[in-house]
Parts: sequence; structure tokens; C-alpha cells
Amino acid sequence: MTERAHEPEPESRGPAGPGPLRRRAALLAPILFVGLLLVPLEGLSPEAHRLAAIFAAVIVLWVTEVVPIAVTALLIAPVMVMADVTDAKSAFAPYADPLLFLFVGGFMIARAMMRHGLDRRIALAMVSMKGIGGRPARVRFAFMVTGMILSMWISNTATTAILLPILIGLLKDDGEGQSRSATSGSLLAVAYAASLGGLGTPVGSPPNLIAMGFLEDHGIELSFFDWVSVGFPTAVVLVGVTFVLFQWKHPPITMRLPAQTGEGGAVARTWTRGEVVTAISFGIAVVGWMTPGLFHAADLPGADTIKKLLPGGGVAIIAASLLYFVPDTGGKEPVLPWHDGIKIDWGLIMLFGGGISLGRQMFATGLAEAIARGFVSFTGVSDLWTLVVIVTFFTIFFTETCSNTATSNMLSPLVIAIAVELGVSPIPPVLAVGLAASCAFMLPVATGPNAIAYGTGRIDQPTMIRAGFMLNILSAIIIIVILRVLCPLYGWT
Repeated sequence: MTERAHEPEPESRGPAGPGPLRRRAALLAPILFVGLLLVPLEGLSPEAHRLAAIFAAVIVLWVTEVVPIAVTALLIAPVMVMADVTDAKSAFAPYADPLLFLFVGGFMIARAMMRHGLDRRIALAMVSMKGIGGRPARVRFAFMVTGMILSMWISNTATTAILLPILIGLLKDDGEGQSRSATSGSLLAVAYAASLGGLGTPVGSPPNLIAMGFLEDHGIELSFFDWVSVGFPTAVVLVGVTFVLFQWKHPPITMRLPAQTGEGGAVARTWTRGEVVTAISFGIAVVGWMTPGLFHAADLPGADTIKKLLPGGGVAIIAASLLYFVPDTGGKEPVLPWHDGIKIDWGLIMLFGGGISLGRQMFATGLAEAIARGFVSFTGVSDLWTLVVIVTFFTIFFTETCSNTATSNMLSPLVIAIAVELGVSPIPPVLAVGLAASCAFMLPVATGPNAIAYGTGRIDQPTMIRAGFMLNILSAIIIIVILRVLCPLYGWT
């Protein structure tokens, strides 16, 4: 997703459409739907029975992506109404969930950052810092940290699209032997860091907000700061582990500094009005998002009032509105013209709404509870941390072939139901789903960053699979350990 293209890329998939095998597999959707409607399912209400058929069809369509996953999400509400699972008001209300507007405002601010080159300025400034010194390991680390920081606030796909062309310009690569291995290692390391950075904030990756949304539906409200207190340490540790892993497996080759390639001028140029206003808008959003959590953490008077007055979605919209009020240089257009601002990824927003709608009805009809009982009976899981281990590993490998947003939408309500069935806190396992859903590193189609890195032509699939498999395992272990340490500390168990 680059400003030059002016078109948003999907957050969680590669550019390739569904192949013939997936199109044939999609035939399972109507077969499962009709089959489950005809087969008696004991212990389910008629509404839960019909919802089970819809849920099965949705899973197939989301996994195969024979149609865009956002289209499937849009169909969820009307199909539930037509199947008499619920009424129209209940089915469509989640498409305007307050958390959804946190996406809208955040996406608009990110759009302005790309329009005016603020994201590129930040990237070049960080990799040109004193102390980098042209040393290959330091340059690679600087790119990884830059990717992590940027993707905490803008799309990980956009972050990768910004950084990889700059990185390729710094590489001295003859395309053969060890040099090719080092080149692919640097590209993969930066792409993976961009994915991992998304764990750091609720707006960094859609699964984060989805997890928070489902917890909120069950009376558990995590603030922006609450998520950061878990997500940011996880992102930092995982980026550090990724750096060490690639230093070991794919040591970097000699690189040039940005100033030596002519890129450094982008850092030194005068700030434009668009960049300044965008930076102010971004700053307002961050302060607004963090303030309620900081007041609560510090136990300051008025914390509850601040939380009520500064909802995440409201802060995002107010901060983004500045971009439309202030004119850009020349005064002909605002900093973010509406014709550009509306090009945010509305499909991802609808996917969020559809998933929340489906999840709420799974609880309302008792379907989630029935599935939870079956899971507990089948696996024999009986305690919180065994559940967290199972959920984390399953999520990471499941999301290799399914959108991370769809994965979080499917698994979060089920995990909550299982936790309720076991009588344990749903917070750690739901956090595990949210964090693990962004940790798919094996396949080019698993995430946007993977697809962009693979699309450079400098990475072969076996290299990505080997490196990605190791990182998948390490990510699962680290997520489990961090949750095991921090959740009891925060009283979330």
C-alpha cells in the first residue's frame, strides 16, 4: 500500500487470487450449509442449528477466499436475518460498533502520512541515525526497528512496501551464493518485523481490536494502554528474537548508507504543511488513546470520567478530522482531500463488523457454548494455561492459510466460550488469539508483508518456509511465556 498507487492493499493476504483448487474447495460451502440444515443436531435450538450451517459455510469461504473475505462478511447479517437466526437490528448493529471507528480514524491518519511522505521521512531518519555507521548488522536492525514502529500505527503491508525498496537500494548483491542468502535474510527480517510491530498497539493489526471487541461484549474492557502493556513487550521481544535468528541463519552483507544513495535528502528537506498537520493529528490520536489507560494505571482521580469522555473511536475521528479542516500548501485542498480519504480499506472495516455480528449470535443462540463443550470433551483440556498453549499454536498455523482478521473473528468467540465452560478467565486465551493471528511467516500468501518480500524475486519459497517455521514455533513459545508472566501480574487470570 503505497501513496504512489493510491490503492490500499489487504492487510492480511497476498495479491494472488484463489487458485483452481481453492475454487473447487469453495463448493464445500453450500454443501455444508445444506447438509447441516438437513442433519439433526441434538442439543441445539433451531436458531443455533441454522447458525451452525451459516458458520460452517462462512469458514469455508473465508479459508478459500473464492470471493473477497469482506464480501462474505457483508453477507453474514442478511443471511442470518433470512434464516431467522435473529432480527435485522441485532444482525446489522455490529457493523457500526464503536471500535470500528477507531479503524476508520486510524486508517485516515495513515493515509495522510503516506500522501505527504511522513512515513518515508520517519523511515529514512531512523536508518540514517548516528551509530548505524554502515555496518550491515546495524543497518538491518535499524530497518527492523523502523518497521516495527511504523507498523504499530499504519498497515504492516504499507510499512513493508515503504521499507523494502529503500533496503534493496542499500544492498550490494550479486544474486548468487551467500550474497543471495544474506539479501533474502534482510528482506525477510524486515517484512517479519513489520508484521510483528502490529502487535504493539490496538490499531497496529485488526486481530488486536477484534479480540478487544469480543472481550468488551462479555463485560471485559481493555483500554488502549492495557493492550500496549502486553502487545508492545511481545513485539519487542519477537523482533529481537527475529534479528538474532536471521543473524545466525542469514548474516547480512555490506550495505550503503541512505545518504550515499541519494535518499538522505528526503530527511533533510523542509517539512511541508501536510507533514506538520499530519504529525499533529497523529500526536493528538496517540495522546487521546493512551490517556485513559495512563490515568487508570496511575489510579488518578477522574480516571473513569476520562475513559468515558475519550472512547478510542471518538478520539480517532476527532484527530482525523483535523486533516480535512486545515488547508494544504496553496489552499486549494485540505491536507487530506475527501476523495483520497475515502480510499481507506472499507472492506477490512466491514470484515470486522461481520465477524462481531456472527460472534454475538453464536453466544446469543448457545452455539458457542455447545462448541466449547465439545472442544473440552474432545481435548480433555482442564486448565487455563493448557488452553492458552493449544490456542496459540493452532492460531499461528491456521492463519498461514486464512486471513488473520478472519481467523480472529472465528476463534475469539469460541475461545471465550471454552474459557467460560472451564470457569477460567477468557483474557489470556483471547489475547493469545489476537497476538498469534499476526504471526504467520511460512507462506507468501499468509500476510501482505510476506507477499511483498517474496514478490521482490530475491526470496525462494523453501527459504521462507524454513525460516518461517522456526519463527512460528518461537513466536508461539514467546507469546505463551509473556502471557504467563504478565497476565497474572495485571490480575487478568
